Amino acid sequence: MGRKAGAGLVAVAWLLGLCLPASAEGLLENHPELGQQLREGLRLLYGYELDRADRVFSRMVKDHPERSIGYVYRAEIFWWKALLDKRNKRLARSFERYTRQAIDKGKALLKKDEGDFYAWLYLAKAYANRSRFKVTVTRSYLGALLAGLRGRYHNQQAAELRPDTIDCLIGIGGFNYFSGALPAVIKPFAFLIGARGDREEGLRQLETAATKGEYGQTTAKIVLLGVYYSERRFDDYSDLLFRLIGQFPSNPVFYEWLANDFIHRKRVDEGIDLFNRWIEEAGGDGAPARPLEFLETQRDRLVWNKEKS
Repeated sequence: MGRKAGAGLVAVAWLLGLCLPASAEGLLENHPELGQQLREGLRLLYGYELDRADRVFSRMVKDHPERSIGYVYRAEIFWWKALLDKRNKRLARSFERYTRQAIDKGKALLKKDEGDFYAWLYLAKAYANRSRFKVTVTRSYLGALLAGLRGRYHNQQAAELRPDTIDCLIGIGGFNYFSGALPAVIKPFAFLIGARGDREEGLRQLETAATKGEYGQTTAKIVLLGVYYSERRFDDYSDLLFRLIGQFPSNPVFYEWLANDFIHRKRVDEGIDLFNRWIEEAGGDGAPARPLEFLETQRDRLVWNKEKS
């Protein structure tokens, strides 16, 4: 993950996951099977089993076509794909199509019932997804900020309805951190449009969500990667990334971020040794299901970087 991309994760992922389900009556409480589908879909999504995840989220769309939830996560699939293929305009169009559907569904629900927690929640998440895509894939920073501010508003409405939900701290903490850590050149503009926050408090809130959240722990950890990188807390960044790799060893994005970290910290030899060990272990009895071809690609990139330097 490059430095700008790391900061970008903070800038726009503040709402990813948001204040996921609380105990009050609502969509997931009335449909417990939907909550089970969500957990399974997220497990597959973070494990980069994207086709299987898409089948789960497509079923959510089929069962609840009036709701944003399935469309939000179908869009997120294309974000994960685009992280490894950033020039692919087809992925960008697919991402935006599902995001637009999620937003339209959420707005329609709120016209009927402004007290619908899940309508606010997943409308906020749709805007957050758009913000994150604009920073990490298309590098459209102003568009990311504007979409993130729309997401913040909807997140605040959701949090007012269920203020005790730990997962809400992802959205609240992300916004606090981002708006409190903006570079000087952006701060005057951000101040004018209401992007003000407390960086230290935001960091504390994100770390709480990463350890105590219900559905959003992994989301909070991914946001924290960007926070730690922008804070130059590289040991914390590396430790957290290794924990994510341990939990989701089949996700190639995490290995690319790890290789980037080895390069950035001038620890290429260490990285080559580690990737070689993983390659040798691949396919062995009891070995984690790592993406062998991608490991080889990242190892070769580290070797090329060493030879170049």
